[in-house]
Amino acid sequence: MSKGDQLNVVAEGNPTARLGWRFAVGVVLIVGGYAAWSLIPVAVATDLHPGAKSAITALLGATPFLTKVAAVALMGRPAFDFFKRSVLKSLRLPTS
Repeated sequence: MSKGDQLNVVAEGNPTARLGWRFAVGVVLIVGGYAAWSLIPVAVATDLHPGAKSAITALLGATPFLTKVAAVALMGRPAFDFFKRSVLKSLRLPTS
């Protein structure tokens, strides 16, 4: 049995083995998007023009949505559904 065959056998028995680097980058995007909210007070405290402050604050506020869209596009819908099921299972919420 070649090494490639062994990897295929492992992937068949474990659905998470096929997720790969795209899943990891997608999770980092989702978590990082929410971490961007912590930068909003920093943007407000700067000495920038009020219009620039508003634009930066709006961009940071929309970052979680934008990164989720990018993560779903990168991961693919099946990997995102797996991520959602995993999070909801850990929180003990019913999946939809």
